[in-house]
Amino acid sequence: MEDISAVKIPAFVSSDPALWFGMLESTFELAIPKPITDERTKYNYCVAHLSPDAAMAVRDVFLSPGSTNPYSKLKEEVIARCGESKSQEIRRLLAGEQLGDRKPSELFRVMQRRSESHNVADSLLLELFLQQLLPNVQSILASIQPLTAQKASEVADRILEVTPAQVSAASKYSSANSDNCSESELLKELKFLRQEVKELRRSRSFSRNRFNSRNRGKSPKPTASNLCWYHYKFAEKARKCIQPCSFQGNLNGQE
Repeated sequence: MEDISAVKIPAFVSSDPALWFGMLESTFELAIPKPITDERTKYNYCVAHLSPDAAMAVRDVFLSPGSTNPYSKLKEEVIARCGESKSQEIRRLLAGEQLGDRKPSELFRVMQRRSESHNVADSLLLELFLQQLLPNVQSILASIQPLTAQKASEVADRILEVTPAQVSAASKYSSANSDNCSESELLKELKFLRQEVKELRRSRSFSRNRFNSRNRGKSPKPTASNLCWYHYKFAEKARKCIQPCSFQGNLNGQE
């Protein structure tokens, strides 16, 4: 074992063991009178400064450290068992991103930009992106194969251009035809549904306009049988009559 003075070991960083080992090894380099290079010495320093939780996670390594490179083995196991995996780190990084009032493609570009330095696999980025979309949109996209994150953002934009009712209908269509529904067929169906809604709205608007124009400016008036308005409206219960009025038994012009 090397003849060295004691060194000050940094506190264990449970959230990032890899960072802690980097700090630890820099400390070994600064040891006086010479750097610490012996595997057993580094192992002993590491064991003495691990947190209880981390020590429990690598208990088997402690009990059987082996005689060859014990420090390197311990370092590898602590990082593997105690640190966040790459996917966990990315999930935490992007957890705060929400769709809100943005277009799906806008959300995707933000997520893509934030994950650039982490070399995120497209499959993971796609999974995290889909989690931020409405369930109906997710079910439609699930029927498109193969599907990349980029394509998902583009198709999601088109889906959200239609009304909620159309999205729901398209979702049912997608579920019923998930085995043989291609992307082009899906987009055709969405286009058809959107056109149906437009026609329905146009029909309702036309009927409403006809009704309004037919009744606009109308005021109660007698019919062609020369009834006054009172008898036309109230018949025999009328308390007034305006001549000329052909109602039998009228009030002879009383007002």
